[in-house]
Amino acid sequence: MKSSFRLNVFLLIALLIIGCKRDQDIVPVKAEKNISSKLLISYNVDNAPLIFDSVQYQNLAGNNYGVTRLEYYISNITFHSTSVKDFALNKIFYIDARTPTTNSISIDPIPFGEYNSITLNIGIDSANNKTNSLTNTSQNINMAWPSSMGGGYHFMKLEGYYDNPPSTSGFTIHLGQNTSLITCFINKPLLINSSPSEIKLSMNLNELFRSPITYDFELDGNFIMGNEEAMAKIAANGINVFSME
Repeated sequence: MKSSFRLNVFLLIALLIIGCKRDQDIVPVKAEKNISSKLLISYNVDNAPLIFDSVQYQNLAGNNYGVTRLEYYISNITFHSTSVKDFALNKIFYIDARTPTTNSISIDPIPFGEYNSITLNIGIDSANNKTNSLTNTSQNINMAWPSSMGGGYHFMKLEGYYDNPPSTSGFTIHLGQNTSLITCFINKPLLINSSPSEIKLSMNLNELFRSPITYDFELDGNFIMGNEEAMAKIAANGINVFSME
């Protein structure tokens, strides 16, 4: 009886101690801070602003060219960090360089922290690059890749004209199919904090024709849709097409 009585008294005292624990002894879970951001995209050709419908640019191969159309998808945007977790957006964005509203992208709130680099795809990964996998907007329908060539979507449509003496010739750099997905690397530190965040990216079109392969419209092709070798060259060059301002 005495030992049972002592055990009950001990349990009662323990419960009283737990119940009277001060509020300040309870450590609240720290909420993760984040902020909504915008991705702003501009275009240049070796630091000269892109002006459409004007043959005034030259690539490394010596082709003098101008651009009439630039449409593409951006997907799998990922912010990489050594101090916080990497942050990935599992979204696909349609971009038309001639339409300003599509070049200002509202993205999910990014957790506060220091980020070392950004990666993103020009195009759509194999899990989503399937006919009718995207909402049937006019833009997505217009970007469809022919079913006879494997289906899915165009990753990029870059079109224009270049000097081909004694005349001018057209070019269409159309990328599609999973092997021509471009993974872009943007190696520049980025701090996300309490200030409104605008991430400014610039696309240099000449990077598509420069490195590691010098691309010549005359030698490598000016109409490349379905030309796997030509598409692979453009995709390999695209790794550095974006930089952060």
